[in-house]
Parts: sequence; structure tokens; C-alpha cells
Amino acid sequence: MISFSPHAELPLDLVLERLKIAAERPFEDARPIPPELHHARAFLNREREALFMREWICIGRADEVAAYGDYLTHDIAGVPIFAVRQADGSIKAFVNACAHRFSRLLADETGSRKRFTCPYHAWTYDCAGALIRAPFMEMKNGFDPAKHGLRELHAAIWEGFLYVSLADAPANSLAEALAPLRDKVVGRYDMACYRSVLRETMTWNANWKNLIENFTESYHVPFAHAKTFAGHRKPLEDYLCGEDSDHYGYHRAAQPSDDRPGAAHPANDRLSGEWRRMMVDFCIFPAHLVTLMPDYLWYITVQPAGTDQMRATWGVAFPPEVLADVPEADYKAWLADFKSYMDIANAEDKPLVEALHRGTASPILPQGALHPIERNIWQFTRYLAKVCGAYP
Repeated sequence: MISFSPHAELPLDLVLERLKIAAERPFEDARPIPPELHHARAFLNREREALFMREWICIGRADEVAAYGDYLTHDIAGVPIFAVRQADGSIKAFVNACAHRFSRLLADETGSRKRFTCPYHAWTYDCAGALIRAPFMEMKNGFDPAKHGLRELHAAIWEGFLYVSLADAPANSLAEALAPLRDKVVGRYDMACYRSVLRETMTWNANWKNLIENFTESYHVPFAHAKTFAGHRKPLEDYLCGEDSDHYGYHRAAQPSDDRPGAAHPANDRLSGEWRRMMVDFCIFPAHLVTLMPDYLWYITVQPAGTDQMRATWGVAFPPEVLADVPEADYKAWLADFKSYMDIANAEDKPLVEALHRGTASPILPQGALHPIERNIWQFTRYLAKVCGAYP
């Protein structure tokens, strides 16, 4: 872990100026994300306020809370939250804190219940967040349970993913912001039909943006993922980067053939042509990463835990036609094999992402440059500049 960085105490104005310079460069002359952004404490505070407290943040998959009362907990920028499926099929999100003296209500990552009782003083809430029991509070004159429900947050579902915003009023509609990505690229896969099978959380000694950088470029895949993704054998010249957007970035490439892993199942009637073997890597800004393939998807949602540590929750989901081919007796072994594959992929990435963080701590560095298929990093830099206030 980094114990000292010359960038740590840089003033916010200086960091924003360097971010503005980087964002204003045309892509042909683009350079890496300014290293100060990964280490300056003042910029981390700006990110918390401008990004994680205001933007839509993915917390998982909607099918992880499939039935009435199913819930999922998460942390966003230090705010503990949970989302729960309602009786009418909708999903509500709340701050995971009792309305009495703010004790955390739920400790488990997932579960199912129709009532949420605080372990401290037994205040109890229903799935809609209403206070339905407050022992002995009749002793307080004028106490009105209707005024002491849980703090509700904005929740939205997009293509099977569950998002929460901490903002009092989100700046944009998630569906409207991501409509071009859905209509042009990912909508044809019907990600909402993919069924979640894995959910894990990992902590790495790096800045959260280092993982965004790593995931949004496939330049490293042939060299860094020899045991996993390099096996798909997609030539670098086949990768295409998508249009510029204030809300997302993506690149895509087709598999070499229809009969290799990564291609659509014969029963898949949603995809046609080259899309039956197309991989799409995309980032929903600021922190939701997805590798989407016809036969599975892998997602990561990233949170800062300081300038030099991050937490990443990742999951995997498969389309129903793929799962239908797995005999029930073989399911546990099949899933264990796939988890092992993903664990290896993460193990390949971890030392590289942590090395990237260690390298950017230096006050003396080369100029840096981006490869043509690293356009998504440039797009992300421009997003940071716009949302974090590099432009007056």
C-alpha cells in the first residue's frame, strides 16, 4: 500500500487545471489520466461529492432481489444503502440506517424479509420503509410514526442492472442518458434475461480509477490475460471504439468464429450476423463496468476506499439458454469451474492495476501516450473534467 505520495496534498485548483489540460487535448494527442487525480485527497473529496453522491451508481442485478422482500445491501461513498423488492414488483432503495439513532439495520449483503427490525431498540419497518413499530414511543408526546420512516433514495433498473442515486433530484434520467447505447449496441442482447449466478467483493490497493482505466481498454488483453481472455484470439485491429458520450464509453470486437466460447448458443434467437459472436466492453460513468458476450456477462461496480484503495463488487450472469444446458447434478461443479476462471482473470489484473497506482505516485514521469483502442480512457477523462468541475 502507498504510504506517501507527493501528490497527496496538492490543492484542488491545481489538480483541476491539469485535468482540464488533459481533457482539452484531441484524442490524437491524448495522454493518460493525470496521475495527480489518483492521489490528491482534495480530488477524492470532489469525486465523492460530484460523482458518487450525485450520479447513478450500479449496486448489482435486479434479479438478485427477485421476490417480494428480497434485499441487497451496498455502500456508496460511505453511505450504507439497501434495495428491496416491493409487493407490486417494483424496487425501492433506502439508507441502511434506523430512523431512531441511525444504527445500521442490515448487516448481510443479501437476504429476504418482510419486516426490518433495528437490533438496537427494535424499531421496525415494512418493505416500503414505513415505521410500523416503535416500542414505548407512545411515551413521547406528539410522536408520529408516519414522520419517521426510512430515508428513501432514487432507484432505477436499466437492462437488468439495479442503480441507485443519492441525489435529492438526479440530474438525468438513466434510461434517457443510456438510450443511444441501448438502441445502437447492447439492447439486442436483452441483458435483463441473463440470470445472476455469482457475486463477490474484492479490495485492491489502487485508486478506483485505475480499475476503470484497466477495464476500458483491451490493449493489455493479449499480454496480461494469457490464462483467460487472450484465448478468444481477437486481433487488436478488430476492436472498434464507440461514439463519444457524456454518460458511457464502449468498444467491441467479434470472436473469430461461431463455434468458440463467447459465441451465441444455437437456441439464442435474439442475435444475428456478427453480433452472435460480438463482445462489447462498456463503462457506464462513473463506475459501472461490463463485459457483455452472447453467452455470459461480467460486471464490476467500483467504489473508492481512499486514494490508494478501492472496493469492487463483481458478478456474472448467463442467458437462460446457456443455463438450460447445464444438468442440475453438474451445476455446482460447472459454476465452481467458471468462478475459478474469473478468479484467475482478476488475479491477472490485480498486480497490474496496483502497479499502475504505484507508478502514478511518482512526481517525475514520462509524457505518456494512448493507443488507438484506448479511446475510452480519453472519454472517461473528459467525463471527469466535465462533472468534477474542471470547466468553470
